[in-house]
Amino acid sequence: MKSIVAVVLALCVASAFAQPLAIPSQLDAQVRSVVDEITEIGKNTGEALVHQYEEIVLEPQHELEEAVEQVEARRTESPECVAAEDEQIARILDVAHEELHSCGVVAAHTSAEIATDVSAATQQLTFGGYNLVRTYNKCNSYNSNILKQSCMAKFYVQASIFLISANSSIKTIKKSTNERIPAVFAESSVCTHDASAQAVLGLEEVNRHIDACASRR
Repeated sequence: MKSIVAVVLALCVASAFAQPLAIPSQLDAQVRSVVDEITEIGKNTGEALVHQYEEIVLEPQHELEEAVEQVEARRTESPECVAAEDEQIARILDVAHEELHSCGVVAAHTSAEIATDVSAATQQLTFGGYNLVRTYNKCNSYNSNILKQSCMAKFYVQASIFLISANSSIKTIKKSTNERIPAVFAESSVCTHDASAQAVLGLEEVNRHIDACASRR
């Protein structure tokens, strides 16, 4: 998952350091706005997915690890009592790890799809903007006014199509990410945190059994 997010962020950085657009000023601002906006969407999506990864996967795992450490810390003072609970501890952890893995796989798969979609759109729109630059430069390379005028007519058609398509794509991507990212977080976060919470409760019960065992010795 992190590798997919890194791709999105890398695209954003690459776009941010791109050369200024060498096209007519009336189009320059519009094309630059499109490129900047899709770049910002990519950056925000990457950051949101990284944050989700931490909350969905890492936080519950840390909670579980802390609970296990609390039990393991008692092995020195009450080795026999803790050893008597080893099978139960193993069962609790097996169930928790299986559920955490299942929840995490779904979240990672969906998040990767979102990142891939935004990454593809970022590349398409960014390259589309710079294709306009190449067309414009080609038009200006003609010495013949007739060829130049014909080329520029095609250029303005290309620019119009690009801007219409780009604005439509941006709206679609915004809607998609605004709905899909929170949905992934809500569902998967509940899933992983519930799995961790159930395991922690089980380990707390194990601790009570250890207390009872130790008190009889």
